[in-house]
Amino acid sequence: MPSRTPQKRFTSAPLIERVPAQVWPGLTSLAFVILGTAYFFRWGSIVQHHPSSWISPDDLWITYGAAVALVHGHLGAIYGGNSGFLAFPGFLLLLLPVAALSSSLQTTLLQITKNHHPLAQPLVLTVHGSAIPHTEVLTSGGSQYIPQPEALVYLAPFVLLLSCTALFACDALAERLDVPVRRRMVLCLVEGVALWNVSVLWGHPEDAVAVALALFAVIFALDERFTGAGWLAGAAVAVQPLVIVLLPILIAIGGRQRALSLVLRAAAPAAALTIAPLASDVHATVHALVSQPAYPVRNHRTPWTALAPSLGGKGVNATVGGGPVRIAALALAVAVGVWARRWRGNPAMLVWAVALALGLRCYTESVMTAYYVWPVLAVGVVVAARATAWRFGTSIVVVVLTTVVAQWHLSEWPWWILNVVGVTALLVLSARPEEVEPDRNTQSSRPRAFAPKSPPRTSPSQKDSTPHKKANANAKAARVDTKRSGQR
Repeated sequence: MPSRTPQKRFTSAPLIERVPAQVWPGLTSLAFVILGTAYFFRWGSIVQHHPSSWISPDDLWITYGAAVALVHGHLGAIYGGNSGFLAFPGFLLLLLPVAALSSSLQTTLLQITKNHHPLAQPLVLTVHGSAIPHTEVLTSGGSQYIPQPEALVYLAPFVLLLSCTALFACDALAERLDVPVRRRMVLCLVEGVALWNVSVLWGHPEDAVAVALALFAVIFALDERFTGAGWLAGAAVAVQPLVIVLLPILIAIGGRQRALSLVLRAAAPAAALTIAPLASDVHATVHALVSQPAYPVRNHRTPWTALAPSLGGKGVNATVGGGPVRIAALALAVAVGVWARRWRGNPAMLVWAVALALGLRCYTESVMTAYYVWPVLAVGVVVAARATAWRFGTSIVVVVLTTVVAQWHLSEWPWWILNVVGVTALLVLSARPEEVEPDRNTQSSRPRAFAPKSPPRTSPSQKDSTPHKKANANAKAARVDTKRSGQR
């Protein structure tokens, strides 16, 4: 009788494995841009009940204002006049396409009240030029206005797209560590949730781009492509100097012979881009980049706020210098780099050292803001994906909770302790990741970085039998020669 072929049962695993792994960060990015844009333009009117209100973080307008100053050649205005822009000018180059439209854009003001009485039909006013209001509702003479800056229509989706480079960088790092496809899919979702805090709520896409470039630099270093790693690190520092703490880790991977070239490439882009603002306004540029003014009343005080030098101001405008205190974080990062040399054959632990270096900011910063916890969370959960299931699941919970807690308005000590505990818990959970059997789709043809090939092992019985095999072969050859001579 003909044999029946068994019917294949449908399972969801083959469907997931059939989808290319690179699709998941793309899908997450698409959802991130759509939801983020909807938040900017619809959250205020639907949830906060402010008719026609657009929400945009103030820090995003600070960066955009610096980009507008750059595109119009006002180099002294990038850091001058208390502009609030504190990073290197690298990210401003990415915003030039949108900033170039500033002269042709306008702002619409919808007057919703007059003499403290609501209007049945909002009165539409137009403000020409680059005047960008930084508040959701403007109040003047008993009247309220809802600003709708036309620049936000182009700026919002553009910066959200730029922020999504961090999702692709984290996924590429997970692929380099041979994280299974299913876990990479979960990772993309978690990274998208954590990134919301940085780009949508606080308007700092430059942090996401800088961390993305730095992670690609780490991947290049693990693959022993140190020239590209140095230039990528330089591009990352030129966008946001917070990633300079990763330079000691790159030096630990490359060794002392590559230290000088890595340092020069990491410093060259930022130095080249800062020459023009320095020539235009030395005092303002040095004050912004070196002193790093921070507002402890507007943001969150830490136990180290008292150690930061006071820069003046009163009340909510009181400022302290955050730059000098950050030298401690850089010194600790150098110590982490020296410590990481022992892991040159273990890429997962090197990436864990990267997470630790990024987390030093949370332990040492004089003034904290909610999005400061994101870099260590983004990298730490990638390493946790190489751990056991319960450690990976617990790490996801820690990342989500820490991201939410960072938005709470608490007093100094409870807020700082809760966030430090969350960061520390993730570092502990991701430390010493265990080996995970990689999926077929995640196996790479590249050799593991600095992993020497070990010779094949032989059992003691095989070692003992080798001399006997040679003796038997010699005796057999002697018998053959004797037999041939007798035949002659």
